[in-house]
Amino acid sequence: MKTPTPLLLILLLAMTSLACTGPSPTAKADGHNPPAPPNIIFIITDDQERRELGFLENQSHTPHLDALAAGGTYFSNCYVNSSVCTPSRYGVMTGQYASRSETDFFKRHTSAEGVTQVVWNPGLMPDQPTLPSVLKEAGYATGFVGKWHIGSLKRAPGPKLEQGADPADQATIARLKANQASFAEDLRTKGFDFADAIYSGNPDDDQELKRVGLNVHHQEWVTRGGLNFIDQSVAQDKPFFLYFSTTLTHVPKPLESLKLDPRVSPIGMLDAPIEGVQPSRADVIARGQQLGIPEELWGSMWLDDGIGALTAKLREHGIEDNTLIVYFVDHGMEFRSKGTSYQGGLISPTLFFWPGQVPAGKTQDALIQNIDFAPTFLELAGATPPASMVIDGKSLVELIRGSDAPVRKSVFSELGLTRTVVTADGWKYLAFHVPPSLQRTTEERLADHKKRLSEIHTKHPWTRNNPHYALDPEAKYFQLGMAAGGNVFERNQLAGNVPFRAHYFDAHQLFNLNADPDETTNLADDPKYADKLAEMQAELTVYLDSLPGTYGDLKPSE
Repeated sequence: MKTPTPLLLILLLAMTSLACTGPSPTAKADGHNPPAPPNIIFIITDDQERRELGFLENQSHTPHLDALAAGGTYFSNCYVNSSVCTPSRYGVMTGQYASRSETDFFKRHTSAEGVTQVVWNPGLMPDQPTLPSVLKEAGYATGFVGKWHIGSLKRAPGPKLEQGADPADQATIARLKANQASFAEDLRTKGFDFADAIYSGNPDDDQELKRVGLNVHHQEWVTRGGLNFIDQSVAQDKPFFLYFSTTLTHVPKPLESLKLDPRVSPIGMLDAPIEGVQPSRADVIARGQQLGIPEELWGSMWLDDGIGALTAKLREHGIEDNTLIVYFVDHGMEFRSKGTSYQGGLISPTLFFWPGQVPAGKTQDALIQNIDFAPTFLELAGATPPASMVIDGKSLVELIRGSDAPVRKSVFSELGLTRTVVTADGWKYLAFHVPPSLQRTTEERLADHKKRLSEIHTKHPWTRNNPHYALDPEAKYFQLGMAAGGNVFERNQLAGNVPFRAHYFDAHQLFNLNADPDETTNLADDPKYADKLAEMQAELTVYLDSLPGTYGDLKPSE
C-alpha cells in the first residue's frame, strides 16, 4: 500500500474534522454563511410635515427620498412614544419609554403624587447603555452628525460669546470650535466614536449662536460630516451606524437660512462655502422656482439633496446593497398636534430601504413604534444589550423583511399629563389626568396664568392683542401640563379649527379610528361603548404597571 503524501494526510484530517464537528454555528442550514452585519444609516428629520415628503403628497420635490420609498417599505402606522422631539429621540437612542429617564432634571417634573411628566426633559444618565454604545461593543463604527437635543451637551469652559460678537473674528470662531470639540467629547460618552457638525439642540435655542446671528440651518455642513464618517468607516473596514440628525425643517424658517450667505455657519463665518458635497443653495432655489414649488417647501428640497449625497456615497463605495437606510420624522406635525396625544402628532412617516432585504414599493400598515428601532438594529448587528439595558421596544426584523405577521397588538404613548393606547383593530383610548397638586383653586390657577401671560406677551409681542392669548377665566392645564392656562406652545395647539377642540380637555377619550380617523367624536361617555372603554383602560393599565410613576385611578400607587 502506498504511503499517503503529507498533503493528502492534511486533506483527510480536515475532512474528518468537518464530519465530526458539523457546520459552523454561524452557518445557515443550507450551508451558506449569513450576510455580514449591515451598515445602518438612521436619518431623523425635525418637524417635517407630510406635504414636505414628495412620495406622500406630491407637493414638494424630493426625488432622492422618493427613490428610497420606491425601493423600500413605507410604514404608515409608526407611532412615537411622545410627540415632541426630546422624548422621541430618547426612545430611539434607548429603545425605552421616556418615563424611564432617571436624571434629576426629569424627576424634578414629577408631581407630588408621583405622576411623571414627559415633555422636553428626558436625558441620559452617565454610563447608561445606548443603541450606539451597544453597537460599538459589537464592533461597529458609530457616528453622529447634526442635532442632539436629548439634554444639553457640555460646552467648553470659559467666557461665553457676548451679544453682537463678530462671527468672522478669530476669537469667536475659536470659541465655537471649542464648543464643537466639547460636544464631540460628550457624545463619545454616549457611544459615538465620531461626531461632527453638532447642534446641541434647536438652532434657535442656542443662546451663544443667537448672540452672534449664527442660529442657522446648514445642511451642507451636516452632510459633509456624514460623508466623512462613511469614508472613514469604509477605510477602517468596519460596519457602521450613522445617526444623521438634520435640523431641517424645524424653526428657524428654513427659507431664511437657505437664502443666507452659505459661509454663515454654526462655527462662525467660513473662509469659503462648503462645495462639492451637494447641489448649491442657488440650485435649490432655481429648482424650486422652475418647478413651481412653494417657498415654504424649499427646505425639504435642500434636505433631500443631502440624502442624495449619502446614497451616492454608498454607491461610490459599492456598499449600497449591505446598508440599511431608515428615514424617520421625529414626530407627526398634522392638525397642530405636535405636543398632544392625538394621531396627527403620534404617527410619524417612516421608511426602511435595504436592497434585496426590504421589499420594494410596499406599504406596511402594521403597528410599529420608534422604540422598536433599537432592538431591530441590535438584532441585525448581532449585538447583545447588557442586562442593565431595559428595552421596551420589539424587533421588527421579520416585518421589515416582508412578513405580514404583526409584532404589536397595541402601542402606548405618554406626554405631559396624558397617556394613550392604540390597538391594531383601530381603537384608541386617551387619558388626561391632572393630579390634585396641580389642580388647586381657580384663583390660584388664574394668578399663575396672569403671570404666564405677562411672560408670553413679553417674549411673543404678536400675542398681545390676540384674543386666543387672553386671560383664561378657568386657567385649565393643557395636555403638556406646562402651566395653568397653558404656555404659548400649548395654546397655539387650539388656535384654528382643529378636529379635537371640543374634547381636548376631557379626562377620558375613546375613538374608533376606523370610522373617525380625525378623532372628532369622543365615545367615552356613550353607554354603548362602556365595555370597549373598560377594555381599553385595561390595556393602558398593562403599560402603566410596567413603567415608573403613578397615574390617577388607573395606577394609584407604584
